[in-house]
Amino acid sequence: MEFDQIVADDFTSFRPGVVATHVKLEQLLTNIGGGGTDGTSYKNQAMKAAGYKYDPIIGYAKHPQAAAEAFNKIRTAMAQTQDKDALLEKLTD
Repeated sequence: MEFDQIVADDFTSFRPGVVATHVKLEQLLTNIGGGGTDGTSYKNQAMKAAGYKYDPIIGYAKHPQAAAEAFNKIRTAMAQTQDKDALLEKLTD
């Protein structure tokens, strides 16, 4: 599965009718994590493993460069695996 490169401006702009790549990645991470609260917890764990050090309650637009870097790391890792445990392992490498 391929995803577009994410840039900092993606978190501060809106394009009608277009689902942002980071939103697609968040949805996929949540699904990989089992959906619901387990999925959300997994998504937050993956973001942290990818280097995003800010609290998940804070919007990505507050730290767009850090968010873009973390999501691009996730995007690269997901090109290699979508296995729950293997993905976290790749993100911490």
